[in-house]
Amino acid sequence: MSIGIGLSILVNHYGMEKLVDRAYRYRFWISAILGIFLVFFEIHGSSILYWQNYLTNLTNISQPLIGISRAIRSDEWAVNTPMMLSQYYNHSGLFPYLSETIRGALTDTFIIYGQPVRDIAIFFRPFHWGYLLLAPAKGLSFFWIGRTIALFLVSFEFGMILTNKSKLLALIYTLMVTWSPVVQWWFAINGLVEMLVFGQLALIMITLYMNNQNYYRRSLYALVMLICAGGYILTFYPAWQVPLVYVFLALFIGVVLENRKHFVWNKKDIGIGVGLILLLSLGMIYILSKSGGTIDSVMNTVYPGGSAETGGNQGLRLFLYPGNLFFAFSRELTYANPCELAVYFDFFPLGIVLSAWVVIKQKQQDKFLIPLLLINAMMIVWCLFPWPEWLAKITLLSYSKPVRAFLAVGFINILLLIRALALFDGAFSKWFKVGSALLMSLGITLLAFKTYDGYLDLKMSMISLLLLFGSFYVILSGNKEWARKTLLVIVFGIIFIAGLFVNPVVSGLDAIYQTNLINRIQQINTTENGLWIVDSGAEIGFPVINFPLMAGAPTINSTNVYPNLERWHLLDPDGSAEEIYNRYAHISVNLINTSNETHFELKSPDLFEVNLNIMDLEKLEVTYVFSKRDLSILSNEAVSFTELADENGFKIYTVNYN
Repeated sequence: MSIGIGLSILVNHYGMEKLVDRAYRYRFWISAILGIFLVFFEIHGSSILYWQNYLTNLTNISQPLIGISRAIRSDEWAVNTPMMLSQYYNHSGLFPYLSETIRGALTDTFIIYGQPVRDIAIFFRPFHWGYLLLAPAKGLSFFWIGRTIALFLVSFEFGMILTNKSKLLALIYTLMVTWSPVVQWWFAINGLVEMLVFGQLALIMITLYMNNQNYYRRSLYALVMLICAGGYILTFYPAWQVPLVYVFLALFIGVVLENRKHFVWNKKDIGIGVGLILLLSLGMIYILSKSGGTIDSVMNTVYPGGSAETGGNQGLRLFLYPGNLFFAFSRELTYANPCELAVYFDFFPLGIVLSAWVVIKQKQQDKFLIPLLLINAMMIVWCLFPWPEWLAKITLLSYSKPVRAFLAVGFINILLLIRALALFDGAFSKWFKVGSALLMSLGITLLAFKTYDGYLDLKMSMISLLLLFGSFYVILSGNKEWARKTLLVIVFGIIFIAGLFVNPVVSGLDAIYQTNLINRIQQINTTENGLWIVDSGAEIGFPVINFPLMAGAPTINSTNVYPNLERWHLLDPDGSAEEIYNRYAHISVNLINTSNETHFELKSPDLFEVNLNIMDLEKLEVTYVFSKRDLSILSNEAVSFTELADENGFKIYTVNYN
């Protein structure tokens, strides 16, 4: 309410047009001040409060300031964020490249599920710099807020290039990218935000480089390009990296061709180019020297491994975007999770239709539209039809499942739409717009209804139909000022419903670090550091296996982002079960005291269970067990358990080897 009152006062004082002009002129200062303010109050979007559902006897229950914690985002709040927090509490020091906490063994924290490290390699991960300088809650806030502001600003600046400096269209583009459903549902992991930031920022730097003859500035632009290139490579998620590289290649062609007449070449540019390539190569060689073994280990796992994709069978994803409107507020999907079905709200097929109109009807051989249309056709064909394996490998698309590669299709559709609107110079009749909008909206709504297989009810379908009809009509009105302003309102409404409330707004980490359980784990581990396991005998398993990490407890069966084959061979000397544990995995350990030997069971591609005979605990050098059940009943003459703590529904035992 106070924000609304403040805005009303400013509008009344300056007038809307002057206020917008000032906001544009001081956008970087406004963003910096807003970022500092939000980080100071430790604002972030993690669903970490969901951990409270696993604890009992809490003295305080924290709630998000806005929104709800999402159980489905467990790869964020139950894996990535606990691993990040463990970097603050590692026994051998802050932010190690090789952590002793994750997996309870030396673990590369930089390359997989990239975590903040105190190493020169962090140069390529600017959004992790806040962790090194700030306390955990403020570091987490910097990570969330910094990436949001960066994506917004970078998208806007690139939107200005894409739209020939139309602020209105650039803002529409920015909103459609930054708060799109797919970006928000995947915001914290797999590097999607970083890919979009670094890819667009590199293109902005190339534009500035080609239009500036000051070599001090050109050197600075090249330095930013160096960070962008290294940062993009180190997202280390080829399923998105590869298709998005094709998108940025098309945009690169457009940027170079658009600015080639303004570019003044000098021999100094050779030195800058060689220096850029040399520094990037040295940086990657250094990182490979430290993480090459980890990459090799991941590529040789059973899951995810290095299997080659051949494309196809994802054509219906073109019609998913209307249903994305309801994910943040409606009932749960019964047959899939919203993350897997999240896409860009791209108004398909209008981006393609208007682009074709501009190129064919208006006869504009646009340097952006033509490369984008070609890449879009390639990506759609990849998503629709199987390719020969040799062709998939040559194009590198073998690294990208069509379900992931489709992200590039949605992104291109937005780029095409915004660029085409910037160039559109024509007018359709009212009845043509009504008829076309009606046919397209009916077709998309019916196909969406079929694609969602019962998720969209009649009410949802009617809302989708009306929204699409209105949107298509407005978009077909093209270059009229009222249409662009109306489209801005429509897009803001869409992202308000489908994007802004996906992630909660949360302040701080007190919900974790003021619990008795975390404090007790820290106290025990500080007194005598030792290896921990989480006993899953009371069916606690994932995500509880990662809870001790947040207190810095080295946990053997925390999520293993790559396998510790040497450890599991202690329990499986002949390697007969290696296919089960040679994978990225959440690991349940079920302690048993029977005549049965320790054995492994695969529960799902990323989950296996170790039925661990307590006689084998010593082989793993286990010191502490984190459990919900009374382990004293498992004690025998050789191995016994002494209870050290009972907090928030969990017990901590020390293991005695007699």
